[in-house]
Amino acid sequence: MFRVIFVWCFFFITTLSFGEDNVIILEHATDLLNIGEQVSLLEDPTNKLSFQEIQQLAQAGKFKKHNTSIFTHRASNSDFWFVFTTQNNTDVDSWLAINTTFLWEIDFYFSDSTNTNYQLIQTGVLRPRKNKPYDTNKFWMPLQKAGDKSVKTFYVRIHTGQSIDVPLLVGSLQALGKDKDISGYITAGFVGALLLMFLFNSFLGVATRKIIYLYYLMYLFGVCLAVTFINSHPFWVEAFDSFQVRQWIYTHTLSWIAPVQLSVSLITIKYLELRKYRRFYYLMLLGVVLILLTGFANLFVPTYKIQFLFQIVLCINAAIILFISYWLTFKRKKQALFYVLGWTFMFVSIIIYLAVINGFVFYSIYTRNIIYFGVVMEIWLFSIALSDHIRILRKENKRVVQNLLSKAEKEIEMRNQIINNQKQLEEGKNNKLKLEVVNMERMILRGIIDNLPIFVAMIDEKGNYLVANKMYEDNFFLPISQIEGSHYTKVLPKNIIDIHTNYINKALEGNVIEFTDYLALPIGEPIHSYGKYFPVFDENQKLKYITVFVTDVSDLKNKELELQKLNDTKDKLFSIISHDLRSPFAQLKGVLDLFERGGISETELKYFLPEIIKNVNYTSDLLNNLVYWAKSQMSGLHADPETFDIYKLVINKENLFNKELNNKDLSFMNYIPKETMVYADKNMIDLIIRNLVANAVKFCRKSDTILIKSEETANDFMIIRVADTGIGMPEDSRTKIFREENFTTLGTHKEKGTGIGLKLCKEFVETNGGKIWVDSEEGKGTIFSFSLPMKKK
Repeated sequence: MFRVIFVWCFFFITTLSFGEDNVIILEHATDLLNIGEQVSLLEDPTNKLSFQEIQQLAQAGKFKKHNTSIFTHRASNSDFWFVFTTQNNTDVDSWLAINTTFLWEIDFYFSDSTNTNYQLIQTGVLRPRKNKPYDTNKFWMPLQKAGDKSVKTFYVRIHTGQSIDVPLLVGSLQALGKDKDISGYITAGFVGALLLMFLFNSFLGVATRKIIYLYYLMYLFGVCLAVTFINSHPFWVEAFDSFQVRQWIYTHTLSWIAPVQLSVSLITIKYLELRKYRRFYYLMLLGVVLILLTGFANLFVPTYKIQFLFQIVLCINAAIILFISYWLTFKRKKQALFYVLGWTFMFVSIIIYLAVINGFVFYSIYTRNIIYFGVVMEIWLFSIALSDHIRILRKENKRVVQNLLSKAEKEIEMRNQIINNQKQLEEGKNNKLKLEVVNMERMILRGIIDNLPIFVAMIDEKGNYLVANKMYEDNFFLPISQIEGSHYTKVLPKNIIDIHTNYINKALEGNVIEFTDYLALPIGEPIHSYGKYFPVFDENQKLKYITVFVTDVSDLKNKELELQKLNDTKDKLFSIISHDLRSPFAQLKGVLDLFERGGISETELKYFLPEIIKNVNYTSDLLNNLVYWAKSQMSGLHADPETFDIYKLVINKENLFNKELNNKDLSFMNYIPKETMVYADKNMIDLIIRNLVANAVKFCRKSDTILIKSEETANDFMIIRVADTGIGMPEDSRTKIFREENFTTLGTHKEKGTGIGLKLCKEFVETNGGKIWVDSEEGKGTIFSFSLPMKKK
């Protein structure tokens, strides 16, 4: 009797404390309830209150009703207690989701059917993973079993040293899983975007060999770790088996996040050329030092004491970068435009994120994940800015040439003035001093034009050289004394006369002539030349002479061709990405969007899985081939040969393609003897065999056979043959496969090809000193053969 009265009184007090409106009622299995405004909260700054004391405080009405949908709080060393009451009216189990990964300790108290005897679950990121009731990256706690419609009260204690936002959700495992999947898809899309930018800028870095791309790749790597961590998706942390390592990561978060800012500052200094602006340069260094000092202080000072200060310093540094970028943009420094746009998005997203987790801005799935959007926009704009760097370099090269030519024109004008002065002085022959001055000026002028690295000359209206510098003497094997006064047809080689006679005639008619020609000089190799002929008139507008200057722009031309080749490679790369990668990703996204909106069920989703997996495998092969192809196009291939057993490589391919072989009921036979040794680059040969086996599987029909065998030649070469009994290929296809980079056809089951696999095979075989060829008959099968050396030559 006493026990019944006690239970009734406890239930009455609990109901009186929290009210009927605070009972969280789960009516449907698909409901997902945000219970933030239906819980009561108590802060324990002493960290010493026991559970019994907490119950007494709850009965005494000391808990305060929480008035926002999400509990947020700045970094603190306090314990926070939550109490709430639920009722499960569904036919499935109800669960509580604590949707954050920043909680170091969680104590969850749940009662039996009498609502009196409480049991305890202890979990949190600083406690063993096995303590989690449900295996997920966040924390899910069981509430009530299916059919248990009683009203129950639960208590939760949380403790952490970081700024926190604690979404509390109640629902079935199905509803919680759907919410978890949405968050996972957002994170996967973010990581995928970073991966594409990492690959793209890696190619540009290899092509341009600029240190700024190394800084940017460091930044992409660091921001991937940091942003996924602060958005409660620390997948990389879970990869560490050591509990001590994970504990250090969570308790010293600021120490490893701070260095990421170092890469940002290096990019800013390098890209905006801040060494030219000393005040900005030292201001940037000051911001970096403040971040590193406050971040590394976390090695010795608890996180809750300095996290808010670190966030303030982080915002100050971001504001410094933003201010410098805007200042340079307004000063018409065009390359700062994309940079300032990227930092604007990043700065706004950081401010919103910090305001959310510190409780200054309302919490929603959009405000909580705003930093994802900010980072993606920032790296996209940064990548555009870095790509534009190549165009700026080309423009800078052209500007240097124009400056050089402009300088030469000024030197010619100076010589003309000196000649005029000389004539005036020579008229006074009795003045010896004037003649000495003239001779001195002549010597100075001769020294100037003779040291110019371009061809400089003056030709009169009859075509005779008035002046020619030392470049003419060095390249045409005639002394200057013989050149000056001679007709240009007596000085220039015939091949140059044939081209330049037309230019000289037009210049003598009073026209300014600008030209670029590929010329063969008597000395050295042919050059790419750039120059001008322009007329000089007297005060009566009568032609006096024409000036000539020509420079060798071969280096600039070669750089332009190299840049064009890199640009063509980039276009091909983007063409493959846009046509071959976008389609499988679009299909996958379409199916997942349908599933998220309820357009298809889980059973229907499983129906699409084989096709999705096939597209993912195709995309994986394409990316693998694409990386090797881009490397071969940009920096050339270099084999690292070694002696290895090729039999083992072939055995591994049977395991790799086991699923595809079973799907087509294909027979795979390896007739290569064990310990068949070759001397080549193992990774390249592995890719060759993988591509050839994949090609054989692609064009085999059901129940066909794939056979691999070897044959030793008399000159220490090993011939490897990959044969199949598939559909074979016509004559026109056999002539194309090794010549065209993107030649591909569909397989027997409509399988797609990457279009560059066999091209890579040919390049890799030849790089290793071998040859590759194909024998095929339509309808009867195909044999690909390639040779490799058996030992070092």
